[in-house]
Amino acid sequence: MKHLAKLWLLLFLLFESCVIFQATKVPANNLKAAVETKSNKSPKIVFLGDSITHGRVSYDYVASIAKHPSLADYQIINEGINSRLTVQILEQLENVKQINPDIVFLLIGTNDLKATLSEEEYNRYANLWKLKDPVTEESFVRNLTKIIQTIQKDTKTKLVVFSPPVLGEDPNSIPFQRSKRFAELTKQVVTKEKAIYKPLHETLSRGLDESKLNVRKPYIQGTWGMYWTILKYYSSTSSWNDLGDSNGYYYLTDAIHLNERGGKILEDMALEEILVGKK
Repeated sequence: MKHLAKLWLLLFLLFESCVIFQATKVPANNLKAAVETKSNKSPKIVFLGDSITHGRVSYDYVASIAKHPSLADYQIINEGINSRLTVQILEQLENVKQINPDIVFLLIGTNDLKATLSEEEYNRYANLWKLKDPVTEESFVRNLTKIIQTIQKDTKTKLVVFSPPVLGEDPNSIPFQRSKRFAELTKQVVTKEKAIYKPLHETLSRGLDESKLNVRKPYIQGTWGMYWTILKYYSSTSSWNDLGDSNGYYYLTDAIHLNERGGKILEDMALEEILVGKK
């Protein structure tokens, strides 16, 4: 029995490591690769963000956009990495300058706002990224402002900034209200800096109101639900919509990440900005 238990444990750990590999695999078309290969493809579009842009634990809207028939000659660059905050986006700006893209899409803020929810949430990010400073509304505004100003000053790109999505789907919960606050802060900064603002949070929130769901599930601190959802995605034929539905969410999969229903809204907002010059 002990040998059988050890075998099952070994198989589980092996399976878990495969899932983690899939979930954290860096996009092949990232910024560093684009700088090194110096592709002649044009126009160049960069997507900057966290796990929602990364597309390994959320609906991969960047990959879907890359398959659009009108964009066959475009270079689509995915610079999204799980758990990023605004401070990690600042570290990518030198590569953005070297690429000098035609369009930059920025979607960031979910992890900043999560880090303000509790000391435990902050410590997770502090340990992951070796953070030395607290994460606050003020630090978010300061970093976001610097990101926008640097891109606008040092490139000729068209800069499009999304508000962060909803956190959980219960509008009366503290996490949802924090996500709403960070969306408001994003709009204030983007408007002040004269970049293009896309109301992702507002659109999702309005859609939730119109959906007339009987139960709105909040975000609850903890990683088990997220990991279990990711595990099921990579070990079954379930879609992100299927997993969101089974978890009781309309636009989300696990209270944080977007399913196809929510991701398509984000995708359409991006395509609206990309295709405007092609009409």
